[in-house]
Amino acid sequence: MRRAGSMVVLVLVVLVATAVPGGSVRPVAAAEYTLDTSVMYDVRPDAGEVGVSVQITFTNTTPDPSGRFSVFDEVFFAIHDDATDVTASDEEGDLDVSLEVKDDVNVATVSLRDDVRFEETVELELGYTLADSEDPQLRVRPSVIVFPAWGFGTSSEVSVAIPNGYEVRVDGDQLSETDGDLASGPIENPGRWLALVTATRPVEYTTFDANVPLVGGTADLQVRSFADDEAWGERTLALIERALPLLEKEIGLPYPRVGGLVLIESVAADSSGFAETAGAGTEILVAFDQPPFTALHQVAHVWLSSSLIEARWIREGLASEVAGRIAADLEVEPPYEPAAEATDRGDAAFPLDTWGAPEDAAAESYAHAASWAVISEVSAAVGPDALRTVLGRVSGSIGPYAETEIDTEPPTDGGAPRVPLTSRTLLDHLETVSDVDLAERFSAQVLDGTDAGLLPLRAEARAAFDALHDAADGWGAPDPIRGAMTDWRFEEALAQMDEASLWLKARDALLTDLQAAGLSAPDRLELSYRSFGGGTEADAELDAQRAVADAYAVTASDLNEARSFLERVGLIGGPDASDQLRLANGRFADGDLRGSVEAIGEAQRILASAESGGMVRLVSAAFVVLVLAALAVLLFRRRAAYTAAP
Repeated sequence: MRRAGSMVVLVLVVLVATAVPGGSVRPVAAAEYTLDTSVMYDVRPDAGEVGVSVQITFTNTTPDPSGRFSVFDEVFFAIHDDATDVTASDEEGDLDVSLEVKDDVNVATVSLRDDVRFEETVELELGYTLADSEDPQLRVRPSVIVFPAWGFGTSSEVSVAIPNGYEVRVDGDQLSETDGDLASGPIENPGRWLALVTATRPVEYTTFDANVPLVGGTADLQVRSFADDEAWGERTLALIERALPLLEKEIGLPYPRVGGLVLIESVAADSSGFAETAGAGTEILVAFDQPPFTALHQVAHVWLSSSLIEARWIREGLASEVAGRIAADLEVEPPYEPAAEATDRGDAAFPLDTWGAPEDAAAESYAHAASWAVISEVSAAVGPDALRTVLGRVSGSIGPYAETEIDTEPPTDGGAPRVPLTSRTLLDHLETVSDVDLAERFSAQVLDGTDAGLLPLRAEARAAFDALHDAADGWGAPDPIRGAMTDWRFEEALAQMDEASLWLKARDALLTDLQAAGLSAPDRLELSYRSFGGGTEADAELDAQRAVADAYAVTASDLNEARSFLERVGLIGGPDASDQLRLANGRFADGDLRGSVEAIGEAQRILASAESGGMVRLVSAAFVVLVLAALAVLLFRRRAAYTAAP
């Protein structure tokens, strides 16, 4: 993240003083002059200082009025706040110099040896030293050199001498390399010219480390500071060691990495803001000139990475918001109040969802402040628990329309989701878990014109989605509809919901009939709805189950009707139709429609053949009786015709 740079353009002025010579003639206050300067900044990193030498040609250009004359006896220079060893001289020797802060500007007053009258010129030299300090914009060390350079007077030239081996960057007004030094060329308006010089070279590091136990595993923390800035390393290690458990708790996801977490002191890539620079792997580069808050923000990105969150503004805004929540516990001062900062930088405003690759400094500064402000406003509206729930859902690959009511405790496996969080899905998730309308907030600052134009249709589709969810009676919403809603294909989603609503009405009628018939709806009916909604496939499933249910109901009714004598005889000792219906019922509940139909068909065959079977049985019985009767008669006759022997 980038923080607005603190480099301030100073308005440099030369103040004109009046002198009152002896006699009765009063001088006139001088109003015009020329002050040509040539400024050399001699950088001496081994000594920890920058020597500043100003060669001055001062000319009084104010004509003497009638009876009076114009003179200068002092010249004023706005010099660096941290200037020491301030000296001045002319061709004859040293001059008196006094220092005073006027209107927050450090002013050096040089007393001239003689009054300078109209068209007179004096050659002067002003010198002072800028020593290394804790101010991040005045550092003069072997590892890093940073200082502001400016000119003086009505016209000026600036040159900077830096030892070989340094890579130099200049922010603000430019300096070009000339004969091994940096030079400005003629500066027509020194009061509006300012350059921030940064020079670096490969440095040695001092390493500090600690092991921090966390829910997601031990964080092997390592902080690498410039060898000449060990205090930064010690401070940063102590801060992050305390911050890691707080970040894990505040974000609501376990520490996502097992292994080394390395913070490396670095130099900001530019002065646009939080000076965020990508490192390699688990390395986090933290610019030495950033406040402790920046380190908290950048470590938060260990959790809030691009694998979890696609939209840059969400990553940056959440990282700042989370860092801001734990800052008080760590006695860290936030860099600014985000809403006020975003308002101050409103001239560079743009839809946050379009923030991708680094923009110019003004846009970057606005985007960081506005992203934080929006997340902070949203958090106040929905509560921090809702944000943690959303992150848990995304981490667990739970879509924004997976449920309309969810548990408050999110899944916290810390894994990478199938689909990272976007501006669209953040809005959908937040409104799902909190039931707070955030569309207007997102429309004002986040969404581009195309997405903002979809919000009215989105509201209609979400209302229809809620109605469908209620009508589904626990079955939720079909996957195609949830997919269309997630992708913001609202016209398609509305058409699908119309089909699904009609399908649910047919389902309800079927469920009523199934209950009346004593059948239990198989899971495949709900699965078909979830997979296809009200489409052709779901209709086919509904029709198939309806057909089986109707056949079952007809067969059950037939089975329960009074049977004729022949039918009762036909059913005696044969297959039981009731057993087949029970079999059909069980198969239907298991989703085996074909098996259920076969059992119903068998029951129907048994019932249909009962009468003919009874007739066959009666005929067979009669035949048996006749045969037995005939045999009995025959035996009787044979017995009667028998005569015993004498």
